[in-house]
Amino acid sequence: MEIPHKEAAMEIYVPTHQLKHVTDILTAEKVTFQVTNNKSMLTLGGKEAYEVTEVQAQLLETEVPAVLDEAPPKTIRCFRLPSGKKLLLTDADGNYERTVEVPAGWER
Repeated sequence: MEIPHKEAAMEIYVPTHQLKHVTDILTAEKVTFQVTNNKSMLTLGGKEAYEVTEVQAQLLETEVPAVLDEAPPKTIRCFRLPSGKKLLLTDADGNYERTVEVPAGWER
């Protein structure tokens, strides 16, 4: 799908081995998104860990529910999917972390 307003699109860096899983979720949620040709290697501890693919998606950022806070604390970003039943989480740099069910009390 072509993103009509590129400046409104969120860039998410998805591990290539999880790309189908993430795009299936975005498709099921009817999110406008585009898988780009931009690929890079994510490094952890100074060593290449795995390949990531950039996905541009029109998602609205929301506050992170307190129940999703992690120990040790790290900055995560939270995007509510259109159904209101799932949240897509990334780190501060836009690297895909996981998709979770909306905690009780956070439903629309």
